[in-house]
Amino acid sequence: MAGSRRQVAEPEATTRERILAAALEVFAERGFDGARVRDIAERAGANLGLLTYYFTDKQQLWKAAVASAFAELADELGGVLGSDGGDDLADLERIVRHFVRFVARRPAFMQLMNDEGKREGPRMRWLADTHVRPLYEGMRRRIERAQARGLLAPMASVHLHYIVLGAAGLIFSQGPECRRITGVDPTDPSFAEAHADAILRLLVDADATRRTRRTKR
Repeated sequence: MAGSRRQVAEPEATTRERILAAALEVFAERGFDGARVRDIAERAGANLGLLTYYFTDKQQLWKAAVASAFAELADELGGVLGSDGGDDLADLERIVRHFVRFVARRPAFMQLMNDEGKREGPRMRWLADTHVRPLYEGMRRRIERAQARGLLAPMASVHLHYIVLGAAGLIFSQGPECRRITGVDPTDPSFAEAHADAILRLLVDADATRRTRRTKR
């Protein structure tokens, strides 16, 4: 009986995930007001009735799509933000690298975040308080400790936070422009790795990092 329940539940879970992925893309492309539930159903290859079955309205669908994207990001980060007391610089490097990989795969995530973050409103407040603030606080603590050790430039953590967000995400959210003017496809996994390397070289004092690692030996 348990096996038969799984056989029923798994296709439903897959359909729901497909709907949420399509919703993230449509909301990113057209904004909340411009997105139509019918278009999301068509993008997902799902019956419109399924969307109303899983989600009572467009607002709930938007929240579920955002929460699903942040859950995927949390899986990508592998729990590093939830831990504390380790090697802060190594943690920051992991966060940057995994974040770049994530937004390279999900450019719609940054497009939606940029769109919602630029205007005051209940969706921005929910997004900021529920999902963004915990990420910011996890980054801030590590940034400040790494700065105290002379491993990062001495500036307010808010500057570094948004510098990293812009450096990590802009090229992927503006992928069509990048391909047009440079001929580079930023969604290529090898490019994402090179982009993460470039960001880390800009942020981290390599000489200070080597000195610190030598003192630990």
